[in-house]
Amino acid sequence: MTAADRTSPTPANPDFEAHVRASFAAQGLMATLGARLVTVEPGHVVIEMPFSAAVSQQQGLFHGGAIGAIGDTA
Repeated sequence: MTAADRTSPTPANPDFEAHVRASFAAQGLMATLGARLVTVEPGHVVIEMPFSAAVSQQQGLFHGGAIGAIGDTA
């Protein structure tokens, strides 16, 4: 199966994008991490989080907990 063969799921809620965005906005941790929703589509969400010292670990890389929180939210 190729990507072209896949179809996007049809959301049961016609206002699903607004619902997802409102739910995301209500999560204080996402604001603390500086994360933002870039894309909200049926079956596909993109969340970006800018790198900063606030989300780094001792070796200067993204902290796994911050990445895990983004994954949990998606």
